Amino acid sequence: MERYQFHACSRSVAGIRQGNEDACDVSRISHPSETFLLLAVADGIGGHPAGEVASRLAVRTLGEIVREQLSLIREPDRKSLEALMELAFQETNLRVLSVSEQEEAWQGMGTTLVAALINGADDCIIGNVGDSRVYRIGEHLERLTRDHSRVQELVEEGVLNSHEAERHPLKNIVTRIIGRKGDRADITSCRLGNARILLCSDGLLDGLTEQEILTVAGEQNYPAVCDALIEAARARSRDNITVVVAGRSGT
Repeated sequence: MERYQFHACSRSVAGIRQGNEDACDVSRISHPSETFLLLAVADGIGGHPAGEVASRLAVRTLGEIVREQLSLIREPDRKSLEALMELAFQETNLRVLSVSEQEEAWQGMGTTLVAALINGADDCIIGNVGDSRVYRIGEHLERLTRDHSRVQELVEEGVLNSHEAERHPLKNIVTRIIGRKGDRADITSCRLGNARILLCSDGLLDGLTEQEILTVAGEQNYPAVCDALIEAARARSRDNITVVVAGRSGT
């Protein structure tokens, strides 16, 4: 089976906010069989204490668990990687909960978290809690995650259309977070092919439409694509903005 190499970039900025409650990471994880690429974005929940602590802890913990558990799998395949990702999100949630109980100022902290684990066979395993997103960028922009938010529920109930949802006053109300007992991740998988994968916090969508994201991303190579998306979103976004982009060498 042909194995592929991947380029990746990341960038996170405070935008118009005083502090940045987002966090992100790009890690290459060595395994006896091959090298894996792990991408992650987290967005500390506004209105909760210590959002920046929660997001950074979630990203760091997820990376540690994926690295540790991957080393225990002799021949990783898609099924085992999906189980690994589910476990990593569960353990990350427990860790954030545990740490929040140790400091009074951190009690109740929470964060969104999206992650993608990619192998050289082009398997892409995605985990998601909250309303940060994962997209496939090709000829079209395809959303690969479902927002865990009240507005998404209203869209699915037929109360709102997708255009109304983007500017709805309840847009920032999430229904699942890392940092709350029992909240679980959605785990999905896909193949990237010649497309790129984009992970982002909702600050990117506050500044750019999906069509604008597709246009900006399609005009840039690595690492300029991450800078271009951030700079384009800054003009209108009222939030922290974080992006991670990856794809096969040559895409």
